[in-house]
Amino acid sequence: MKGSPLNIKSVGLMAIVIILLSEYVILPWFDWVDETKQAIELQKITLEKQERLIARATLLEEQREVLATEFTPKLAGLTIVKKNEDSAIMWLKEVESHLIKYDVKINQKLPLREVEINDDFAVFAGRINIKGNYSEVLNLLGKLENYSLGNRIRQLRLTSNKAKPNTVTADIEFLKVFKRS
Repeated sequence: MKGSPLNIKSVGLMAIVIILLSEYVILPWFDWVDETKQAIELQKITLEKQERLIARATLLEEQREVLATEFTPKLAGLTIVKKNEDSAIMWLKEVESHLIKYDVKINQKLPLREVEINDDFAVFAGRINIKGNYSEVLNLLGKLENYSLGNRIRQLRLTSNKAKPNTVTADIEFLKVFKRS
C-alpha cells in the first residue's frame, strides 16, 4: 500500500480542493453568468419599450401637427369661454338660444358637469327634458346636433302617450364643446 502512487491523504486533499474550487469559484461563476444574462434580457426589454415609446411620441407629434393644420380650422365656430367664466352659463345660453325658436314646453334644463379634454378644449354636459309636437322636437334635435358649433346629442330618449299621438317627451343629454382662453 505504501507503494501506490495515490494514497488516501492525497486523494482526500484533492477532493477537498475540488469541492472548495467548485463551491467558491465555479458555482459562483455560473450564478454570475445567469444573473448577467437575466440583466441583459431585462435591459433589452426596457430598450424595446423605450424605442416603442419614442416611435409613439413621433407619431403623436405628427398627429398633433395634422390636428393643428386640418382640424383646428373646422373648430373655428366653437364658443370661447374665458378662464374665470362659468361654462354652465355658456351651456344654458346655448340651450336657450335653440329652445326659444321652437314651440316646446321645457320641463327641465340641468347643467351637469364639465370635462376637460386638454388644455385648450373642454366639454360641458347637461340634460334637457322637453315636451312638444313631434315635428318641433325633431327640428330642435336637428339644430342641437351641430358639430361645427361643438354641439352634440349624446343620449336621447323619446316617449309618447297613446292618448296624445302627436306629442312627444324628449329626454336629451346635450354636450357643448368649447374652447378655453
